[in-house]
Amino acid sequence: MTIQEELTQKKTNLRAKISEARQAVADKADNADNLMQEVRDYESDIKKLKELVDAMPDTLDDKDDDKGDSDKANDGQPKSPADPADDQQRSNEKKKEARSMPQPVGATPKKEMRDVLNGIIHSKGERRDDATTVGITSTDVGVLIPEEIIYNPEMEVKTVTDLTTLVTKTVVKSASGKYPILKRANTKMHTVKELEESPELSKPQFIDVSWEVVTRRGQIPISQESIDDAAVDLVGLVSQHARELKVNTSNADVSASLATFQKATVSEATIVDDFKKVYNVLLDVAYNKTIVLTKSLYNLLDTLKDAEGRYLLQDQIGSASGKALSNIPLEIVEDTAFGDVDGSKQAFIGDLKRAILYADRVDLELQWVQYPIYGKILEPVVRYDVKVADPKAGYFVNITPGA
Repeated sequence: MTIQEELTQKKTNLRAKISEARQAVADKADNADNLMQEVRDYESDIKKLKELVDAMPDTLDDKDDDKGDSDKANDGQPKSPADPADDQQRSNEKKKEARSMPQPVGATPKKEMRDVLNGIIHSKGERRDDATTVGITSTDVGVLIPEEIIYNPEMEVKTVTDLTTLVTKTVVKSASGKYPILKRANTKMHTVKELEESPELSKPQFIDVSWEVVTRRGQIPISQESIDDAAVDLVGLVSQHARELKVNTSNADVSASLATFQKATVSEATIVDDFKKVYNVLLDVAYNKTIVLTKSLYNLLDTLKDAEGRYLLQDQIGSASGKALSNIPLEIVEDTAFGDVDGSKQAFIGDLKRAILYADRVDLELQWVQYPIYGKILEPVVRYDVKVADPKAGYFVNITPGA
């Protein structure tokens, strides 16, 4: 019996033994454990026979094996059934004989060549031992590993106060119009006796602030390659960039309007006293006052100390800077926010809600447009207008060097 025939017989016996074992387990028979052990033995024998079959060279013909293994001995008597150990020995001998046969130079069996190529390709060039054995290198099969480039842009850290959150911001539905602002009442009620007719009071007075929406827009082209190759959400980062552009634009317009208010000059030597004079005397007590100052001026105030060496600025959770000057909230902007250069020490002291009207038509609209040359264009659009509402609601302060 050949190895293939024995393997086939073992598989048939295994199927029968599995059915018998299942029935014994279902019936809870006493020989169930013995049958399960027989099933494991069959599986072990089949595994060994498969290894023998796989070890046989493809160049040998099974029919030649049958011819070489005659069913009769030299004396013409039938041979005893073949022992698996004898079959394994004969198989190993035939395998050595086949490999000892001379092979053409550079020739490799087709099946072995295919297996080696698949191993090299799937290992991306890392597996080279088989290739060396059959004379194949990674250069011959052209295994190329491209360089990995990680494009991971990170946002620059900048703290910017959105001034539109501090002014009067109203949503408008048309391109132009008027916004009424009630003036502060400067009269009082009269004393009246019982059953007397009430005297007429002064009528409320309004300031009509005319506004006209202006469109501000632009485009940010992005190549599709940068979108595909980015290790992060590049489209989301660019959208965030557009929102920061919007804040910078609106801050510049609000700051430019604040710079048009009536001026007050403050000396560095008496800066705290002069600030308090503007806050307490020049401005009406009814205003809800805030100080918007450049970062250079904030640094000057933050380093001031009293006679006992204590810093003058106090901690305040409500303000964006976390600091307050005599309980006055401080809002910090860039040195160039009021139209001047870096290092400028300037400020606005007053009621931002009463001072500025922000007519909001379109807050921020982002439109993605397909670019003709393999890319996209982000078009951010904002539509608004900024107007001075109450010209008496604040003072614009310039700091002059002091002794």
